[in-house]
Amino acid sequence: MLNFRHSVVFRLVLSYGALVLLTVGIASAVFYVNTSGLLLRNVDRQLNAESRRLTELHKEQGLLALQKEIDALLSDDKDIETEEFLLLDANGAKLAGNLTSWPVLDASNDNLIAEHPVARLNKPSHSRLLSRHLDDGTVLVVGRDMRDMNELARVIRTALAIGISTAFVLALIGAAVFRWHLEHQLGVIHRTTREIGAGNLRKRIAVGRGHDEFARIGRDVNRMLDDIEHLMNTARTVSNAIAHDLRTPLGRVRGALENALHFKVPEQQLRETAHSAIAEIDGIIGLFDKLLQISEAEAGLHRQSFSDFSLAHVGADIVELYEAAAEAAGMTLSFEADTDPLIHGDRDLIANLLANLLDNAIKYAGPDAQIAVHVSTHGEHARIVVQDNGQGMPAAERDRAIERFYRGDTGRSLPGNGLGLAIVAALVSLHEGTLHLEDGQPGLRVVIDLPLASASTLA
Repeated sequence: MLNFRHSVVFRLVLSYGALVLLTVGIASAVFYVNTSGLLLRNVDRQLNAESRRLTELHKEQGLLALQKEIDALLSDDKDIETEEFLLLDANGAKLAGNLTSWPVLDASNDNLIAEHPVARLNKPSHSRLLSRHLDDGTVLVVGRDMRDMNELARVIRTALAIGISTAFVLALIGAAVFRWHLEHQLGVIHRTTREIGAGNLRKRIAVGRGHDEFARIGRDVNRMLDDIEHLMNTARTVSNAIAHDLRTPLGRVRGALENALHFKVPEQQLRETAHSAIAEIDGIIGLFDKLLQISEAEAGLHRQSFSDFSLAHVGADIVELYEAAAEAAGMTLSFEADTDPLIHGDRDLIANLLANLLDNAIKYAGPDAQIAVHVSTHGEHARIVVQDNGQGMPAAERDRAIERFYRGDTGRSLPGNGLGLAIVAALVSLHEGTLHLEDGQPGLRVVIDLPLASASTLA
């Protein structure tokens, strides 16, 4: 059973519910306080206005006019259920008003509004009162029965309580839906990763057409799984290819050495056997050197030796180096540079890249082929094009030619191990460039774009 203390989903749901309830509670409290305060302020404003008006009437027209005004207010059928008045003489005797019981009125509390229990027409009432001691010693009390206000406040409290309760229930429902949705999405990822952990590398997270955070995570995980599957398949293919490529030369070395041990052979034949074994072992060492070169390029171990150099100069040097080999094979090798682009990289690795391309061209183009190397500037990139007019490469093979140990149907009969273009692809990737194999019509056209060292080129 899942421990809720360690469940991210539970903590998110709990936080969501608490946040909803806290928000509703704060909003309800603010609404109640502001509404109650507004009602009380309105009552107090009315009491102050009425008290000032009656006080001015007393000053201008005397006590008798004040008595008549209070009697008139109590008999005008307006606010008869809430208005309260009281007029006392200097001795505390009641002169006018509808209060039959009232609290002790102290002169120190003049102009202060407070709530007191009173009796209005012999009926108990909880009222807000404002008292004033007038110049002739009389006391004027203006008040308001608060039963309707208290009832309204009670209704507001009840409505808010119902609202908070409803919000609590809705928060629980929303939290449950939120929890279900999160657990459903995470469950899909969890089940997929378990199947992958069990060995099913082709399993992927079902994403659909969604664009939410889980969909983006699912697509990222699927891309990562594609890379892992590709790496696993590459490792499996490389392992099989290494085993296949090593089995034959090692078998020849073993057979030759076994013959040399069991049969009496002349010294000269022993020397030839030894030289043959050394050549086979050198080929195996060369194979591992190429694999190590690819691994170092993919790991970016040579970036610290990068510097700016002329691509045209390197291309011219490598073409000059391979001219003799091309001529010996009956081929024509040419070089052309429209510009002299400056790139940032490892000069020796770029030379190795060109050497591998020319090796492949001389090996597979066929006799009387013409091989052309062209260097130019293409936008913000330096472009290398190596093209021959040989038999070319089928489109299906061009898509797989950069895989390690891959050899097409036309190349299996020729010496080699299928690592030349894999090395080229790794070196291009190390220099953040792009590699394309195209139909030369006829022949094969290899196009490599490498970023320029700056926006300008050398003269």
